Amino acid sequence: MDNKEKFWNRIAKNYDQQVNADDQTAIKTIEHTKKYLRPSDIVMDYACATGKFTFAIGDLVKEIHGIDIASEMIAVAKRIAGERNREHIHFAQKTLFDEGYHAGSFDVILAFNILHLLEDPQQVVVRVNELLKADGIFISATACLGKDRSLVRMILWPLSKLGIVPYINFFRPSEVDELIAHGNFEILETHALSPSPLNYFVAARKLSNQSESLP
Repeated sequence: MDNKEKFWNRIAKNYDQQVNADDQTAIKTIEHTKKYLRPSDIVMDYACATGKFTFAIGDLVKEIHGIDIASEMIAVAKRIAGERNREHIHFAQKTLFDEGYHAGSFDVILAFNILHLLEDPQQVVVRVNELLKADGIFISATACLGKDRSLVRMILWPLSKLGIVPYINFFRPSEVDELIAHGNFEILETHALSPSPLNYFVAARKLSNQSESLP
């Protein structure tokens, strides 16, 4: 078990209570996401944690797969799924690069509050593109701390460097746009979901061929 999994496992039990402190941002994320979902869709919720967004969206689609590296997060999500009898909502401790996932498997892939925590986000965006069907939709919400001079950033930056909290990319919104566009996506919509720290929503469509992406 690596340090990242250990960190997320430690906070799994109380994770939902921590997330609930930011309900308005979560509500806006779900509202903007719903318009891109169809009843026939097969969806992946990447880095799903305990499944808060997975459950909120699950009944709008045919099938949804929540994945996370943290076994304790997945254990909580599976327990809730069992209690709610949601057989079309699936959870597994897996990575995005699991060999069981094949190209063109999903209509929509969600990545909420994860891109800023990745050491190689470009590799992840390229993999998302690979797993999406033609014209598939990639939806993300990302903490953008690049312009934030708040106490939050001043605390997180040294803690991240010391490995006490997970790795953090201090993105600006324009850098998130560039990251996604260079993964061979057309950006359809963006929103600032919360002002400080800025949570940045992006919906993008997979381009049909590489030549359409930005240079």
